[in-house]
Amino acid sequence: MSKQKLFSTERYVTRGVNELVPVELQLLLWSILEKRMERGDQLDYLQLFELSAEMVDGEPLQKVINRQEQPFHEEVFYVDHTENLANGVTVWIMDSGEYSTMLLPDEY
Repeated sequence: MSKQKLFSTERYVTRGVNELVPVELQLLLWSILEKRMERGDQLDYLQLFELSAEMVDGEPLQKVINRQEQPFHEEVFYVDHTENLANGVTVWIMDSGEYSTMLLPDEY
């Protein structure tokens, strides 16, 4: 039996994430993982996303920092995507092997 790629199984989102993170931004976080897989990055089973709002040239942008521990990776994204910015929110996406879950750290 072949080993499945991380984050390629069923995906779930917790109630806490649904309350704090707009759906468009949730889709963006999944998309970041998909793009990293496409370019061949080695992904850790735990992906951390720090969400904040930042003013750039007088415009509010969504800042997303994606981190993982093994192998170490950190990447910053700025998104001019939404009226509803998530600010001061940390989101985890964890792969259990059977499914992937987007959750807040205090929901673990």
